[in-house]
Amino acid sequence: MVKAWRVMSRGRVVVAIWVLYGISALAMFGWPGLTGAVSRACRGRSALDVRSHWTAADARDLVAACGTEGRAAYLRLELLDLVYPLLCGLALLLVSSLLIRRLPGRRWRLLLIPAVAMTVLDYGENAAVWSILSTWPAVGDLPAHLGGAATVAKRAAGLVAYLAVPLLLLTVGLDRLRVRTRAGAADSSR
Repeated sequence: MVKAWRVMSRGRVVVAIWVLYGISALAMFGWPGLTGAVSRACRGRSALDVRSHWTAADARDLVAACGTEGRAAYLRLELLDLVYPLLCGLALLLVSSLLIRRLPGRRWRLLLIPAVAMTVLDYGENAAVWSILSTWPAVGDLPAHLGGAATVAKRAAGLVAYLAVPLLLLTVGLDRLRVRTRAGAADSSR
């Protein structure tokens, strides 16, 4: 597993993952995008996946408004959402781990947890949405409650995962500056 991770964290692989993540993000959110197609087909209502939170009532309202065409558009979105969370999580994990390698100490590795949590929670949210779409016209309370909670937690973990990258960049830069300053001071004292 460690060997596979080292191979994946090489420059070309990291760039390839980021390119694939960018392409999938464009397909999901760019114009016209799959999320836009759901909104258009569901009378202006946004997909549950892109909301900050949602309830069982929100899920029922959405799938009722979607009709057959809207639910088909939502299923197309969910098909891409089988790959998107993995690419997003991998992209954040790889760039964060590359930066963490440049820092002393192991405590920085804790900043990898939010990207993993975000990815797992996104798949939990997707399972709830699949359940809701596949059982229409009945929308179970349990999948909707679990999916709504997963969305909220995914958003929080995603915020931390995305903010970890600039934090790590800044920390690596400051660490490099500190090392250079110490080396310069040692050279001038000789």
